[in-house]
Amino acid sequence: MRVLVTNAEERSVVAACRCLHAAGHEVTAVGETRRAAAHWSRSVSRRLVLPDPREDAEAFVGGLAAELEARPHGALLAATDPALCAVAAARERLEPLAPTGLPAPDAVARSLDRLALVDAARAAGLDTPPTRACADVREATDCARAFGWPVLLKARHPVVHGGARVVQSPPARPAADAAELAEMLPRYGTPCLIQRAGPGPVHSFAGVLGGGRLLAFVASRYVRTWPPAAGSVAFSETISVDDAVRESVAALVGELGWEGIFELEAVGSGDGLGFAAIDFNPRPYGSMALASAAGAPLAAIWADHVAGADPPPPAAGPVIARPGVRYRWEDADLRNVLDRLRHGRLGAAARIAAPRRGTTHPFFRTSDPGPLLARIVAIAGRD
Repeated sequence: MRVLVTNAEERSVVAACRCLHAAGHEVTAVGETRRAAAHWSRSVSRRLVLPDPREDAEAFVGGLAAELEARPHGALLAATDPALCAVAAARERLEPLAPTGLPAPDAVARSLDRLALVDAARAAGLDTPPTRACADVREATDCARAFGWPVLLKARHPVVHGGARVVQSPPARPAADAAELAEMLPRYGTPCLIQRAGPGPVHSFAGVLGGGRLLAFVASRYVRTWPPAAGSVAFSETISVDDAVRESVAALVGELGWEGIFELEAVGSGDGLGFAAIDFNPRPYGSMALASAAGAPLAAIWADHVAGADPPPPAAGPVIARPGVRYRWEDADLRNVLDRLRHGRLGAAARIAAPRRGTTHPFFRTSDPGPLLARIVAIAGRD
């Protein structure tokens, strides 16, 4: 089967393309430039350059439609929030050309609404940190004082339609005091979300939900992020969780109505028994390579489901990633090393830099070196 995957610049897409190729699929990767990391991968058969949906959503969708009309594809995977938003809005045009596996429009909207996540988590029996929608600076400041500094500032929606463009909101960031919150707020718009910052370790619960049931599941614990406070995962490790956690996560995804690849980020309690949901990604996510390395090839499982391949019988249960597999995002951990060195923490820098056996990477792979070279070129060109 031929599968079209958008956003070839993203590390999650490199992982998805490698996963699909390993499962025997032919991959078409769409990126903004020929320098996109997945375009340099041996796992990609066809490379297509289209405008960024954040700049020209209509041209992006038009380019996808032209490719799908010219070459039959068995599935279309929108790999970022802006691409998902653009594809979902144009589903009547694209779905006759290639299945997207997307749920109903209202489910897509709920899955991209961080306030809806709070309600879905509670309905599924999961905690959430105290969260409130605020209409202006005064209300946000009063809320933050009631929660206690620092707080997390979030846009309610990660993406919104803005005319011909899909506008992406800034990522969640901590605010240490009222002055910092007031300075940050204009970038997030209103209503914004103020959330109490949780002290526990961040966990990732990811998988594929299809046909109303969980087809695959992977749980991991973040060891480091970049930036260190409220950042993306830099180093993580797969873990085992009990059936109750897995069932609660599946129930939350079901409450949102989402179908497809997903990731739920949650803050864990100190005893490891409770989790509070903090973010939901209805798409491929940053550490997707970890799932494949741990035996849960999410992109391939998703593609087979969308194409109508027979799923495993219900008694077999979902494909579960094995514990103890590690993931390192190369450039994020390099920034962690440099940060520790700048603060004179030589021992901490050395521990971060030390290689770890059984570690997978989003870009580096000896059998597929192109994406790492592309990433190096991209970083050098930006700097």
